[in-house]
Amino acid sequence: MNIEKKEDPIYKDTEIISESSIEKDVVHEIDPLEDSPIEEVRASVPPTDDPSLPTATFRAWFWGIVFSAAISFSNQFFWFRANPLTIKVIVVQLIAFPAGRLSEKILPDYNVPLGRFSFNLNPGKFNVKEHVLITAMANAAATSFDAIDIIVVQKLYYNQDWGFGGGILLVLTTSLLGFGFAGILRRFLVRPAAMVWPINLVNATLFHTLHKEVPKDVADAEATTPGLRMSRNKFFVIAFICSFCWYFFPGYIMPILASISWICWTKKDSVLVSQIGSGLNGLGIASFTLDWSQLSAWYPSPLAIPWNVQANMFAGFVFFIWILVPIIYYTDTWESKKFPFYNTNQYDIWGEAFNRTRVMTPEQYLDDEAYASYSPIRITGFFAICYGQGLAALGAIITHTVLYNGKEIYARIKNARQQSDDIHARLMDNYKEVPDLWYFILFLIALGLSFATIVHWPSDMPWWALIIAVVLAFVWLLPIGIITAITSQAPTISMITEWVYGAIRPGHPIGNMIFKTYGYITVRQALLFAQDLKLGHYMKIPPRQLFSFQIVGTIIASFVSLGTTNYLMNSIPNVCTKAAYPWTCPNAGLFGASSVIWGLIGPGKFFAKDSLYFGLPFFLLAGFLLPVPFYLLSKKYPNSWVSKISIPVFMLGPTAYPPAPTSVFPTWTFVGFIFNYVIKRRWNAWWKKYNYVLSAALDSGVAICAIIIFFAFQNSEIHFPQWWGNSSDSVDQCPLATANWTGVDVYA
Repeated sequence: MNIEKKEDPIYKDTEIISESSIEKDVVHEIDPLEDSPIEEVRASVPPTDDPSLPTATFRAWFWGIVFSAAISFSNQFFWFRANPLTIKVIVVQLIAFPAGRLSEKILPDYNVPLGRFSFNLNPGKFNVKEHVLITAMANAAATSFDAIDIIVVQKLYYNQDWGFGGGILLVLTTSLLGFGFAGILRRFLVRPAAMVWPINLVNATLFHTLHKEVPKDVADAEATTPGLRMSRNKFFVIAFICSFCWYFFPGYIMPILASISWICWTKKDSVLVSQIGSGLNGLGIASFTLDWSQLSAWYPSPLAIPWNVQANMFAGFVFFIWILVPIIYYTDTWESKKFPFYNTNQYDIWGEAFNRTRVMTPEQYLDDEAYASYSPIRITGFFAICYGQGLAALGAIITHTVLYNGKEIYARIKNARQQSDDIHARLMDNYKEVPDLWYFILFLIALGLSFATIVHWPSDMPWWALIIAVVLAFVWLLPIGIITAITSQAPTISMITEWVYGAIRPGHPIGNMIFKTYGYITVRQALLFAQDLKLGHYMKIPPRQLFSFQIVGTIIASFVSLGTTNYLMNSIPNVCTKAAYPWTCPNAGLFGASSVIWGLIGPGKFFAKDSLYFGLPFFLLAGFLLPVPFYLLSKKYPNSWVSKISIPVFMLGPTAYPPAPTSVFPTWTFVGFIFNYVIKRRWNAWWKKYNYVLSAALDSGVAICAIIIFFAFQNSEIHFPQWWGNSSDSVDQCPLATANWTGVDVYA
């Protein structure tokens, strides 16, 4: 489709999509028939389409299935290791390109006669739409299923095993429920231009770089700005090589680069100095990281997120982590000094490790008498504040969505297509949309199988609780989806689901985990599917074909991931303990801690009036109320800095905590400030052409290097010689950061 080019487009900050202050920072007044109103999208995605390109070809299906099986096996296999390696979908995106080109060369030009389902083995040049479908299928398989985490914790903590049948139904139903939700809500989360999903712009840029397609904004910048002669392909290769080579240092030779906590070096025998300076187990004051994998592991690429979003998030990080947490700890609020500064472990009132088996019945329920005679549960002040922050974020999201996005949501309910739809939405109108009925039928099938799962297997959850979990997921999905689409950082309703079931049925940890699976994990899977739907929207993929590829990728990954999990759990003695090193399952710790606090003990006891943590639920109320004054101020002063404040995004700053290192976020913000504020404003043409290419190259170089380091060295127990830069006692050389105020670490 050819788009008539305007001679004098106007780029002017204005409010044309919705009233969100975050969206106003990136939305511009421009003819939607010409290009996207979002500058970041214009720099990444051409406003054109070629509907004649073959899409769901044999080679797309073949490579999609191969890569989906490979990446789901690899990620689940490495999940159990002490140093888990997550192979990101960008690796598949890179490898699929030469694989597709190889198929183009070796497959014959032959029509397979299957009637109406006939297809050609080699319909010509391997194209970008085939490439996107392969990547979308692999992405559905690449993300580890949180339901698998629940299955592992069931066996480790509560000695319960549902077998393969129960496990596969649990994994499949939570994923497909999420897929049904994503499809039903795509008119709100995918079609509107303001729902940018910034991380998709990195993937879109890499697709266009590999296939040598240049967005119009980039072509205009090249034509009017000197010094941009280097092609995006060549720039990508150079940045990729640099990233690949550099990662050998933080990833293998000099791990201290992952968290440079130089304050600790001044006085290593001081608990206070270690707590303040450690970027891994403390506040991380003045610490930073030179490891790109640390930045991209816990947050989206800092090059992809608009600066206004990052500034709001950093303000939230400073308030909660650098101000509130130290006040709590050093005033000994909640008896914080009995415990280390930062971890997710549970303790008793004497500061010793909490003995959960002492308060459990043989049926894995809470023994109230034993609990009363033993000790109330305790957690670190840091962990408690992060619970409060999470509750405040959920309250703020609801109020913000009603105030800032209510009109847009109401309009989309009446009609998915709006006059404000941009060129990408209009180009997608050339393809048959997936009927809502398909998603609804998928949802009903998944819901029916969910009922069968919890009734047939010992879920410790009544059938009616599933309805509550699904309703919770549906209510929260749209508000959380809007924030995620703007920031690429997803809030979580994990605490809400745990709290609700803990209030309904306290002392039932297994039922709490299953309820959480169908509430929180359904939302998480829905957001992952919606993100891929938006990528397909940018890349002009026929929706019905993308639907098929996502479904198949999910089913493949479910079987492969669970099969891998069962094999490792049954073949490795003492798996997920220190005795089975390196198969220590570090990711199971947070799920296990949550099941004890919210499921076994329950919110009734954890938040009781005589509990130390009685005040935490008031964070939820504060979150509900806080957006209101800022909304009113933004209406009164629409052009002031106040209008750029977003309370939900402010709350998202500490979302990765725990277990993220505290050195990560300040570095992440600094990188974002340099590229998305300084460079974007002063050297905008360079930013348009190279910013997202650089982000893709950094991610790709680190990912490929991490795989090589793992298989060539770590998997074979080949360690770099001991020296100052890779101390085995403390990676960041803050040896007392894991101890309490008296220098004792009972979990050491």
